[in-house]
Amino acid sequence: MKVQTLIAGGGLAGLACARELADGSRSYLLIEKQKEIGGLCRSVLDRGFSFDYTGHFLHFHKPALRQWASRYIGKVFKERRRHAVIFSQGGYSEYPYQENNAGLPSSILRENVLGYLEAALHRRFGKPESPTTQNFERWCLEVFGPGISRHFMFPYNRKLWKFPLRQLTTHWMGRFVPSPKIREVVEGALTEKLSDSGYNATFLYPDRGGISLLPQGIAQGLSSVWRGAAIQRIDLQHRKARLGSGFEVDFEFLVSSLPLPQLANLTEGLPARLQSYAKTLKATSIYNINFGLKGKQPIPYSWVYFPENSFQFHRAGSVSACVPTVAPSGHFSLYVEFSYRGAKPNSVQLGRHAVRKLKQLGWIQSEKQIVSRVDLDLPGAYVIYDRHRDEAVQEILGFYQKKGVYSVGRYGRWEYGSMESALEQGIQAAQVISAS
Repeated sequence: MKVQTLIAGGGLAGLACARELADGSRSYLLIEKQKEIGGLCRSVLDRGFSFDYTGHFLHFHKPALRQWASRYIGKVFKERRRHAVIFSQGGYSEYPYQENNAGLPSSILRENVLGYLEAALHRRFGKPESPTTQNFERWCLEVFGPGISRHFMFPYNRKLWKFPLRQLTTHWMGRFVPSPKIREVVEGALTEKLSDSGYNATFLYPDRGGISLLPQGIAQGLSSVWRGAAIQRIDLQHRKARLGSGFEVDFEFLVSSLPLPQLANLTEGLPARLQSYAKTLKATSIYNINFGLKGKQPIPYSWVYFPENSFQFHRAGSVSACVPTVAPSGHFSLYVEFSYRGAKPNSVQLGRHAVRKLKQLGWIQSEKQIVSRVDLDLPGAYVIYDRHRDEAVQEILGFYQKKGVYSVGRYGRWEYGSMESALEQGIQAAQVISAS
């Protein structure tokens, strides 16, 4: 079989590419190893509840991309408002922690705010740090001061990344870590207030069906999609891909949203230098436990960050707090997220810990409330930006692009990206191919 463009992976980037090519009457074939398209942008329906593969809330910052997506999802996705908080010192404070210290114990509030002000003055009047010596730990101290770093930034990010913060660069942060102004920090120390800081103050989400409606909408009407098929080898010299069944596909262009190390492993004759680069790429995985429960909605929070070590999970939340229809009437949903590196953790132990802590928090009263539990494992969910990552990714992507291979999406680019960026990269790959 021969196609102009072979698309490896049916996540958002691959689907957006296929959609753009199909609308332009271009030849393509999308191959997805799972029976369901969407990659990690999927939902599981169980006993009237919908659970996502952890927090998948749709944000658009580029009007053109929102308009593009609206052609396929219509008005099903409605705008919601985030209410995120941090649980520490026995109470809740508004997100982001660095600009919302009101309500914290006075000693911690003082340490946090004075430390921030001293750091701000040093940045303005002191000697700036050389970019070549920057790492996430040093950056936190320079930008937020020792108090905010010690009480939130360090413990939370150690728990999330499971990686030394001194070896983590700052290149992943972008809009994901808000840096407030002095006035915002002072005001947030005096008065508790909801904040619109950060990239996700509002988001789009459907009443029912979960985030799966996004990939399903984009995929509707796409005819050249093979599900339950996996690529086993890629021969760039002869422009062939061999599937697990032994079937071969000839292609002119290849668009891959496969994780970059996996793409490298599948490629025949990849230079040894690039094979070595691919082996340096690292990621942190997430184990996500979802509960469907009887009773009234216990919390108003979309999600809650947990920096303290007494909680093994780094984040927990309730989609039904902002979208009640994800649960049946008289019910609500909760989720907890545990990060790990290496072997998958013991689900029984994690579940027991989650229930015990949710009881302590007062979110649930009894295990008898639980009517549904869905565990979802997300291997390699968060790409780690260590000192090897940038050079390795640049070299590998450069090689593939010269070969007419476009690696797109969060894992294809090996980046800390959003759903919006995945859609954009898939569209752009299709446009480049169409113009060739």
